[in-house]
Amino acid sequence: MPGKYLYRRMGIALENCGRDILFSACSWGADQTHEWIKETGASMWRSTGDIFDSWESIKDLTKQQAKLHPYHSVGCFNDMDMLVVGMYGKGNVGLSGCNDVQYRTHYSIWALFGSPLMIGCDIRNMNEETKKILENKELIAINQDPLCRQPIRLDGIWSGDDVLIYSRQLSNGDLAIGFFNLKDESVVANLNLDEVGLPMSTGKTLQMKEVWTGEDLPSLNGTVRKALEPYGCAVYRCKVVDL
Repeated sequence: MPGKYLYRRMGIALENCGRDILFSACSWGADQTHEWIKETGASMWRSTGDIFDSWESIKDLTKQQAKLHPYHSVGCFNDMDMLVVGMYGKGNVGLSGCNDVQYRTHYSIWALFGSPLMIGCDIRNMNEETKKILENKELIAINQDPLCRQPIRLDGIWSGDDVLIYSRQLSNGDLAIGFFNLKDESVVANLNLDEVGLPMSTGKTLQMKEVWTGEDLPSLNGTVRKALEPYGCAVYRCKVVDL
């Protein structure tokens, strides 16, 4: 029997059970799940295979999202699997583990992409850095922005496949912009603001504040440049302002 029939059956049953319940559908993205999952009543759906506590797994799941962003929506969220922040190689999915820079980038990607944020580590013995990452209020606000608009992959300037730049429009006119370095070497990411809809001819630019450090990132002639450490990221909450 096609999987979509079974998920429709479950969706109808849960909607009529008389209880407030979240239907988390999981077929690991098999059977072209993204094409039909919205019709089943699922509240969220796994778009990938299982995550593992390794940088390669995080990279792989991130890159799988490129074709799936249009299928993320309010009431049927694209679930990229749980967070491995703070696992450090322990637990059922523990492999090589990651360092804190990699965990920060992992969390930033999941938050900006709008994935449900589910803690995977043992919260009884998380360290302070793990707690700091998971409690970043500005990233949580971006993740849970009420309009839940899809992220947009930007081309950037000479970015390549392992330097990702994403933008997402927020409900109050702000934008979230994330720079992600998936390489094991330092890079400089470059973005022309034309790509987010703000050419210099508009007389507008972005006031960009980084959500991890609080630092401002200025633009010059409609271009922004950001140096990124190996595996590093920078996520900005941006306001549209006059030049």
